[in-house]
Amino acid sequence: MAKTFYIVDDHELLRIGTISFIEKKSDWICKGNAGTPESELSDLALLSGGNMLPDLVISDLNFSGDDAGFDFIAKLHTLYPELKIIVYSMFFSAGMVQTAIQNGAAGYISKNAPSDELIECMENAFVQKELRENLVKFNSFTDALTQREKQVMALILQNLSNMQIAEKLQIRQRAVENYISSIYEKTGINDKKEFISQFGK
Repeated sequence: MAKTFYIVDDHELLRIGTISFIEKKSDWICKGNAGTPESELSDLALLSGGNMLPDLVISDLNFSGDDAGFDFIAKLHTLYPELKIIVYSMFFSAGMVQTAIQNGAAGYISKNAPSDELIECMENAFVQKELRENLVKFNSFTDALTQREKQVMALILQNLSNMQIAEKLQIRQRAVENYISSIYEKTGINDKKEFISQFGK
């Protein structure tokens, strides 16, 4: 039975090139591609109706400068838990990798990685070797955070405002400020810009 994939990335030339490379270098077959999460969700709804869902989705994280990739991955994972999701992104900080995994990604590959690693990740769903060491260090640090602080931290790394974080978590903005102060104290970092630079993109 053929192995199939779908790719979503807002750079058309990259999509076309990636599809061409994968189909030439492996036995994977592309079921479709899209430039936005909305277009992909629409396509997958049609494919699902005909029992024709792909085996795997390759997804970018940033779409036209938007940080909606995490929400998209979470929604995709909720709607189609059987789909394997591989993140293929130019951003590869430990915070980004961990947040993607928490939202449902099965694997993570940097666009700077050798192309063959993408195909290997499609087969075996792993985090790129060069990213694992930083991910282990990041997880060691976050072990010191409470569950709520981890949730707030993930949203800080998505560059959300305190008000947006409060709305997402359905808590008071003052509580968000307290959690952020605690996180900064534990990391020794004093402002959001430095925090994102250290742990985010």
